[in-house]
Amino acid sequence: MMDNLQKIACLRDKVFEQSNDHCFIERERFLNALHECTEHPTDYYVRILSDMLDCVSTPIDDCDIFVGRVLEGAPEQTWAECPNRTLFAKAHLTPDYARLLTLGYRGILAQIKENEKRIGTEESHIYARNAEVAINAIRRFALRYAEAAKEKGMQRAYEALLRVPYEPAYDLYSALQGIWLVHMIASCYVGGRDYAFGYMDEYLYPYYLKEKERGATDAEIAEMFAGFFVKPNEICGRHPHNYRQKPVLCQSAKQYVLLDGGRANRLSEVILEGAKLNSMVQPEFTVVLSKNSPKDFCDKVFEAMSVLVDKLQVYNCESVMSFLRSKGLPEEIALRPGFSACCTSDIYLHSCREEFYLPTVPLFCDTLFGGEFSSKEELLSAFAAAVTKECEGYLCESRYPDRDWVRCVFVIDSLLLGTCNEVCDYIPYGLTYRAKNIFLPGIATLGDSLCALDKLVFNGDIPYSEFIRMLKADFIGFENVYERIAALPKFGNDNAEDSYTIEMAEALIGAIESAEHTEREVLLPSFYSLERENVWAESIPATPDGRRAGKPFSENQSPVYGADRKGITALLNSLSKLPFEKTAAGGLNLNFSSKVEPSILQALCKTYFERGGLHIGMTVLDRETLKDAMAHPEKYKTLTVRMYGFSEYFVSLAEWQQLAVLNRTVY
Repeated sequence: MMDNLQKIACLRDKVFEQSNDHCFIERERFLNALHECTEHPTDYYVRILSDMLDCVSTPIDDCDIFVGRVLEGAPEQTWAECPNRTLFAKAHLTPDYARLLTLGYRGILAQIKENEKRIGTEESHIYARNAEVAINAIRRFALRYAEAAKEKGMQRAYEALLRVPYEPAYDLYSALQGIWLVHMIASCYVGGRDYAFGYMDEYLYPYYLKEKERGATDAEIAEMFAGFFVKPNEICGRHPHNYRQKPVLCQSAKQYVLLDGGRANRLSEVILEGAKLNSMVQPEFTVVLSKNSPKDFCDKVFEAMSVLVDKLQVYNCESVMSFLRSKGLPEEIALRPGFSACCTSDIYLHSCREEFYLPTVPLFCDTLFGGEFSSKEELLSAFAAAVTKECEGYLCESRYPDRDWVRCVFVIDSLLLGTCNEVCDYIPYGLTYRAKNIFLPGIATLGDSLCALDKLVFNGDIPYSEFIRMLKADFIGFENVYERIAALPKFGNDNAEDSYTIEMAEALIGAIESAEHTEREVLLPSFYSLERENVWAESIPATPDGRRAGKPFSENQSPVYGADRKGITALLNSLSKLPFEKTAAGGLNLNFSSKVEPSILQALCKTYFERGGLHIGMTVLDRETLKDAMAHPEKYKTLTVRMYGFSEYFVSLAEWQQLAVLNRTVY
């Protein structure tokens, strides 16, 4: 008989035994067997989900601590596409799992029916009818899984699934089991990426106390969480979202657990212990620290960070709360910063994450080449106008999605988000707030470019038209100017020239804030690139900072790779000057050559946050190990690195991404 730690080790091994080429075979067979339908009745998508859940199997592995997994198999050659998108979900949200645990789907449905009677519109009737179909389908599926658990001798899972998620949870195990079943259905059978688990230390605390009353130790509870944390790794494959994706819609999903440092409790620390026992790329742990975070808890956080490394990140709560308050959001919302994936933000439990990667560097080049400017102020004004126009175009295009589309992609998500049940309408129409992440990539490249222009062109040294000719020539034949640019101070070294990057940042944020938008749209600017600094690079000409045509620009909030040469203190001092109080998220990845002591990590973060810094994630990069992993990937299947705002398996990355990791500045 295996104990929980042995089961967790077994489950982890099984994740690496799964084929990244396999799909969720029963889902795909079901959807591919459907007859084509040219007209979709208002219950079309929920009926598909209901019928699918009634016919798929309920497999359980002998090592499972929590039940709920999906059969996998090789796609069939006759299928037009895999995964099938007849049914799919946008996701990118944090479901209100506290609502689910407290009310159960039965209580949620009762509220919906009351609201339907009060509202009395056709849309409210459609919403209520579809909610009932979905909830009853999930209930039947849970009951079938209960019987499967009983046959396997998993008595606690059997008892839990007789009640959850239809009825309220009654202890910690039932709470986690109910969450997982819903999470799995949404991710695998509907098919959506990035469902976050939210502040688990907050909404699970009452159930933790009940578990303690049962006589469970904190070590046993940590093992329970570790068993839960393995499960997200089973559904998303081992490759990143942009390379050799697993043929499932939730491929490379990023699933986040939040911990509130300002309200930390004993469960917060137990969850960190569970995270260390799991130590896989899923889920990612985000700790929101504030000046009120207890010292003992902070010690635990940075001890965990030294173990988990790229799988745990910290945010400055004071900065994010200040931003949310500036948007006029209610205090109860401002007190709960939401992060549902990567280094991006949402309005916790009240919004689905909508996002737009604004092409800042291409727009800057278009502005440069499209006119002749005599000062940086004139250039910034024209650039800001282009940014505002681009932002307004995105907002206009995304404002009113098709009703049939939202019933498809939010077939069950609306039941656990915002005010959808109160107004009986689907996301986004049923939400009070629409969080619009506007990502601003390449801030250091833009700032360094402004510096070069001001010092070499706007001072009258090089004529504007001549400098543009140099850019178009990729500096070939103009090596003397290229060397002068290379010698200029760069962002990340705590010098006076940091002001150019700050000025550029202020201009970008001002341009976003001036974009016309509705009252419900909350614009969330952030200095974040994901992989755009590489994938956009090929089509971008040389930039004034000396970046060659086709080469990557700066990542996230970081300086251009290799430009920061004065050490980590100077780097953090430069970054702390950015106007983070006017942003919602974004990320900084610190790269160390060897393991860093928890006390040093804590001192760095504490000082950085006190000076206005926003976020820190870290990776330990041993370049020789990484090079060996590229040559012998079979030896390094569990090796992970931090990518942008999350953790990935290094050997699963595309070669260009592996090389990008190797090019980072390492301390």
